[in-house]
Amino acid sequence: MVRGTRMLALACLWLAPLTILYIALASDWVDTWKTFAVPSFRPPFMDLCAITNGVKVHQQGGDPLLDNPEDPFHRALPYPRIWVQLFSWLGIRESHTRILGITFCVLYLICISWLILKIESSLGAILLMIAALSLAPLLALERGNIDLFIFFLLFVGCNATNRFLKSGIFLAATVLKVYPIAAQAVDAIRRPLKENRVAITAVAVAAAVWIWKWRELGAIRRAAPVSTTLAFGMLSLKLQAEYVNGALLAISLVACAVILAMAWMARPSLDGVIRNSRFGEMFLVFAGTYAFTFAVGSNYNYRLILLIPTLPLACELVRSIEHRKWGIIYIASVLVAENSVALGMYQGIPLEDLATFTLFAMILPIVLEQAREFLLDAATLFQPSANVAVSHDKVAG
Repeated sequence: MVRGTRMLALACLWLAPLTILYIALASDWVDTWKTFAVPSFRPPFMDLCAITNGVKVHQQGGDPLLDNPEDPFHRALPYPRIWVQLFSWLGIRESHTRILGITFCVLYLICISWLILKIESSLGAILLMIAALSLAPLLALERGNIDLFIFFLLFVGCNATNRFLKSGIFLAATVLKVYPIAAQAVDAIRRPLKENRVAITAVAVAAAVWIWKWRELGAIRRAAPVSTTLAFGMLSLKLQAEYVNGALLAISLVACAVILAMAWMARPSLDGVIRNSRFGEMFLVFAGTYAFTFAVGSNYNYRLILLIPTLPLACELVRSIEHRKWGIIYIASVLVAENSVALGMYQGIPLEDLATFTLFAMILPIVLEQAREFLLDAATLFQPSANVAVSHDKVAG
């Protein structure tokens, strides 16, 4: 039964997006995607085109992070310069965007396929398939967004068993897109200090790189303006707050406080066995990265793909009596967030904002608890040294 369900889920997972891409590329790109309620623009794989057009500007002596006139929408490049340098070095041009866009899609589908094959329940396999083919992931596929490749790197990093390889992959992802530094940080605090010095060193290197490239980081932020459409995060909520009256804002703030308090009280405790399991590691790394992006920025909805690898652990929690309600609410919130474009508004309340904030509130206590345990372990590690020093002083006295 489980095997048959997995095969069905895998068939749908691969056939649906590849069929959509084939029809869209063979006929009308925009109309095909709009049939599936995915906002679409020409040219195909628009976000990849921003990089290939940036290569043209770079070769002309310009800086696409500041001005990208070759882009059809005249968008300044919102990605680190290394993407332009890599595309230029590899000889990737505008004519290659379709191949690269399909490649990103395949890499994404490989990751989800692995999750479906590893999850134990039939329902979990179906939930993963539905989440993976929701509107947010389809938006990423339509755009050909590089978050698909970053998703792949983080996924491979979670599955790497060699600590040097794991930290190296996470570091590469951070150099390519900045926000995976949160994945590095979570990986560094996931285990005791004495076992994770390589990961901590990698975090320090990543931080040093972006401190050194602070001007580039500023240019990236300016090139990615805060949006309230197809976007989530604190900055998006802050911008929306400027357009609501005081009473509604006060009610919203109280609601946020209540959600945070309830999430803190209901947080599941992840013991060492769960944290060190494959699904436990993925939950902490991907959920921690989502929480970071929510807290510090405005993110377009395709970044909600970060939530998909957290679902297997949530499915396991649903099977436990103690955390069943938490798991159900979490899974429902993920599905609502990823399909909020189609679900629209509910009695004047944007479901996307409610779902994405609820997920942030549910994840934050777990990450903070993990950080607290790491700090306590670090304090314990250094405590014996202090005691030995005191003992030596007493002996000498």
